[in-house]
Amino acid sequence: MRIIGNKGDDMEELRESMDHLLLTRGIAPLETCELRFDGIAAQFSDGDDLWFRHLWFRHAIRCQVRVLRFLFTMNGKCFGLRDLHLVSQHLMKLELAGVDVNENFLNLSGCPALEQLAVDNSDLCLVKKILSKSLKCLSITFCEFSRSFRTHIDTPSLVSLLLDDNWNTPVLESMPSLVDASIRIAGEDMDSCHDIIHGKGNCILLGGLSKAGNLALIAESKTFIFKMDLKWCPTFSKLKTLLLRDYWFVALDLDTISCIIKNSPVLEKLTLELSSKGSDQKIKMKGNYTPVQETTAISEHLRIVEVKCDVVDEKVHKVLKLLSTFNILSCSVGKQLSKW
Repeated sequence: MRIIGNKGDDMEELRESMDHLLLTRGIAPLETCELRFDGIAAQFSDGDDLWFRHLWFRHAIRCQVRVLRFLFTMNGKCFGLRDLHLVSQHLMKLELAGVDVNENFLNLSGCPALEQLAVDNSDLCLVKKILSKSLKCLSITFCEFSRSFRTHIDTPSLVSLLLDDNWNTPVLESMPSLVDASIRIAGEDMDSCHDIIHGKGNCILLGGLSKAGNLALIAESKTFIFKMDLKWCPTFSKLKTLLLRDYWFVALDLDTISCIIKNSPVLEKLTLELSSKGSDQKIKMKGNYTPVQETTAISEHLRIVEVKCDVVDEKVHKVLKLLSTFNILSCSVGKQLSKW
């Protein structure tokens, strides 16, 4: 079942059609339900639309829906789902966009079959914890977390994680099954919880990422998160491929790169990407690691090291010098026309 409302639609007719569809089909099981509203949100006040958007959402849950998409794409406005508490024995995949949820909405302990959750462009300021024992894939992009506390993500069965350009960074709890993780911090992160989190000697991000097999860490602006986390740098015991990009080489000193390399005992591939804003990376340098008996600082499994950049400047030379201290020597320089 797919319902799409667009700006300019007759709202009363849309309501009546949807209500008729719901009533006539009863509660027969649903495989997939998508409720998508493009530009329609501005035509309702909360008093007008609160009841029917909740009704449709709840009805989909009553119909034992397995895949539910609840998407609002109205610039600058979120639709409130604050009065809802999600409980379903059948829901396996949930996608949310443009929503404003309450503190308990993402307590997903009542959804034991849920394996995939994607939240985009939403207000999560009231959410203190995202909790799920069954969740395997989690994506949170362009969302706003609280400025007065840090949201905790407690998903011990997680296999894949994407955090991209969110306002304020959540705390990651243990993820022992994690395979792939990509973290991009594009804006200024809040540091008001610095003493609360780091004062106890705990990591915000890296502790939860320490079991990942493949990891991408991208900091596009000044952020204290990675730098502070590395003071309690965990051992990345399963990490085989690592990508570090941009501000790792500007805002942070090279000791931080060394810290991760030294604490990744099974690392096989290391990629360092450096680029100027708005430029395409056109130069790729490959190096090899020659282990010697006296050098035990890094993984003996490391076979591929790449440095990607748009120009070979002082910053690049510093990185190459650092790599040479680990017996990683540049062996080739290549150029390509497209961006990696």
